[in-house]
Amino acid sequence: MIVLGNEINFNQIERKIFEYGCQIAREAMRQMLTALDDHLAKERDKKKYRDKGKRETSIKTLMGEVEFSRRVYKYESETGVREYVYLLDQALELNKVGVFSGNLVQLITEAASNESFRKAAESISNTTGQTISHGGTWNIVQAVGKKIDAEEQLQSEAASKGCSQGQRDVKILFEEADGVYLNIQGKDREKSKKQELKVAISYEGWKKVSKERYEVAHKLVCAGFESAAEFRKRKEGMLGSNYNLDEIQMRILNGDGGSWIKKQSEGEEIHYQLDPFHKSRAIIRNVRDKQARATMLTFLKENKYEEILMYLSALEKDTEEEKIKKRLKDLYSYFKENQVGLMPYLERGLDLPALEEGLEYRTMGTMEHNICDVISQRMKHRKGSWSIAGGGNMAKILASKASQRLKEVLNRFASACVLPKLAEVIQGPLSAAQIPRKMGKGYSYTTRGTLPYADVAKTNGRNVILQLMAEKTL
Repeated sequence: MIVLGNEINFNQIERKIFEYGCQIAREAMRQMLTALDDHLAKERDKKKYRDKGKRETSIKTLMGEVEFSRRVYKYESETGVREYVYLLDQALELNKVGVFSGNLVQLITEAASNESFRKAAESISNTTGQTISHGGTWNIVQAVGKKIDAEEQLQSEAASKGCSQGQRDVKILFEEADGVYLNIQGKDREKSKKQELKVAISYEGWKKVSKERYEVAHKLVCAGFESAAEFRKRKEGMLGSNYNLDEIQMRILNGDGGSWIKKQSEGEEIHYQLDPFHKSRAIIRNVRDKQARATMLTFLKENKYEEILMYLSALEKDTEEEKIKKRLKDLYSYFKENQVGLMPYLERGLDLPALEEGLEYRTMGTMEHNICDVISQRMKHRKGSWSIAGGGNMAKILASKASQRLKEVLNRFASACVLPKLAEVIQGPLSAAQIPRKMGKGYSYTTRGTLPYADVAKTNGRNVILQLMAEKTL
């Protein structure tokens, strides 16, 4: 199958060897699980747990689906109720994410955060020994997203009670918030075709990464479809799980003027400012006269906000066309309603504390960039549509990834640990030389025999096969 004439199709060789390796690995895993189950059967409290025989099951792993049997035990709970338990599942925490191994869950989640569920499924199926559908990929994402959501709720409750566990101490924290509208599908679409996904980020300052390039330090991201009040609680929970909130002396909040964002600026230590990008965009969109626009942008650059308001008022009075007049009125209202945040925080004369070594103070306004990179590229720009629950779960994963804590989250949710007392058991029954002979149902693989092409004319392709097969124990 892999030799075409005198040439070798390397891709087919690679695939065949990979598949064979996965077969060996699956058998090794089956042997290990069987040995652990046997050990637990011998070491259990026989008075408490009564062996009721074995049951067939399987677990999806990086090398494919591993089928094995493990014992089920009947026991009586503390309340006197008759119950059943699989001691192997309990010992290895195999019920964490259904029938998927933790490593496979991590691969699937990472792939689905970068591309569509269908492409992620194809990628996993082509690069591992496990075949998975796009529906299976979606199910994994939902399971992980729900676990992140549950953790956020716990963190939110802890923060509201003043019981946060964050240990990092900083004197100042920068925060930005914005929303992105996503297409909605299913029953949720009956209420609205689009729904705003709220996104908030925090960071500790700016660090220089090249001659003219800076990036924010210690970025954390929170995202969700929750109400404004609930979202604020979740954001505070996220911060409380990382920072000692009592030590933060000052917060700088940057936003586009949305009411749900400004409500987060309550508190003496929080200083709200209107996002620089949105200020400039508002002028460019609403002032059509090029000379008047240039004048206002100059005022903006020089932080002359009283002049902007007076200029807008005069410009509106001198305008007769109703459409232009309305635009100018809207712009005036926008600046007037956000007057308290017009002046950038760096120009307010605030007593700013010293930053961590290597960090600098700079102009805020990274939210548009973060909205694009964190959310839009995966959830909006591909013309996808989401249910509130499904989109919310994906947003939780993307936010964790942008915070560089997705692997940590997945390790908590999807990793099973072998107890030290069971670790020794794994070493005993596994033998690489025996595994091929036990694969399949009674079929014994021949690992020694006549080498192919041993007594015929040699070609380059045949020499490669001879080198691969020559006197090597599988």
